[in-house]
Amino acid sequence: MIGWLIILILGVIAAIFLKASHIKHRVTLLVLILFALFLVGTIGLIAKSNELDIDDTEGFFNAAKVYTGWLINGFDNMKTIVGNAIKMDWASTKGGFEIFNKTIGNK
Repeated sequence: MIGWLIILILGVIAAIFLKASHIKHRVTLLVLILFALFLVGTIGLIAKSNELDIDDTEGFFNAAKVYTGWLINGFDNMKTIVGNAIKMDWASTKGGFEIFNKTIGNK
């Protein structure tokens, strides 16, 4: 039931998006729609993979803790990936593809 409600809300936002005249309004609505889709998708994924029950208050707070931990871990992983990408030597031209230097059939 809640899934249909979210789809209905996103449909209304999309209709407003199509009526928006300024590009600033369109971009803002697009970002909000993408953020809502991200939240709905990730919450559903985490709830299903961890078999979370949000029918009562205790289950809701447990699900919130699991989801918050998942988000923090995801941002920490992104921080590590970006940090490693920044540390790489992007100016080097000494590299090559080893596959092009090998003779086929010889070991």
